[in-house]
Amino acid sequence: MSVFSAKDFNAQRYSTIRPTYPDSFYEVLSKYHQGPREMLIDVGCGPGTATFQLADCLNSFEKLIGTDLSSTMVENARATQEQNADKYANVSFVQSPAESFEFLGRNAYKQKCDMITAVECAHWFDFEKFQSAAAANLRAGGTLAIWGYGDFFFPDYPKLDFEIDDLTFGEDKFGPYWQQPGRNIACEMLKDLHYDSRWFSDAEEVYYYKEDLKGKGPKSTPLFMYKRLTLTDLKEYIKTWSGYHSWQKDHPKPEKDITDIFIERVKELYPELKDESEVQITWRTFWMFARRKP
Repeated sequence: MSVFSAKDFNAQRYSTIRPTYPDSFYEVLSKYHQGPREMLIDVGCGPGTATFQLADCLNSFEKLIGTDLSSTMVENARATQEQNADKYANVSFVQSPAESFEFLGRNAYKQKCDMITAVECAHWFDFEKFQSAAAANLRAGGTLAIWGYGDFFFPDYPKLDFEIDDLTFGEDKFGPYWQQPGRNIACEMLKDLHYDSRWFSDAEEVYYYKEDLKGKGPKSTPLFMYKRLTLTDLKEYIKTWSGYHSWQKDHPKPEKDITDIFIERVKELYPELKDESEVQITWRTFWMFARRKP
């Protein structure tokens, strides 16, 4: 995950244009959780996107801590918290790898946490080590919740599905610039990763693929994630990808930016679309819940 840790990574743009998670999903998570709500730790929190949503939607938790390996992301999250200090007085952020809970000091590895979350980040982890560390810090019955999204598609402009996949995976485009195996794990929405039955029970794994989401909307799916973006905003979203950041390193002064080439292709396929035209993108989504065994 070194790209997101880079000092020149634009964490502010990432925070502004990346998707958020619907309130309906947090209702599902809240209903799943059983018992006390004293401490929640959001691992791999990035700029705090889900951490702040957790504070808003699961406001019965007394203390929320966001952790991330990237100092760039943590600094951005802290700045947001400081700007909203009254609202998020119970939220804090620390720099820490996902597999370590040393920041808890004397409470580390003593099963003091009520919920641990990992949102759109677990594909970067050593999953076995992360599960072991989470199990050592979750109280009996505490919740481990992982969720996120895969690649997106264009429900109203189907010809663009091939184009975005080609941009993402093409050998002459972003294909060689993703960090692996994390990128492939993310694309597959962690479907080959499962909770260890030595530590966890009551596992719930839910996946929404393109076929499940076609013709659907927010009221039909708790984790229905979509955005309506202008073509200009879509280009900015693509620029938040780690693949783009790595491509840019190899192409510091391109004759034409790869995102401009993509938007030109969009307009070629759908001439009615202009820079200011809005298109909907819909993400494939998933969640994995489990409870710490006694």
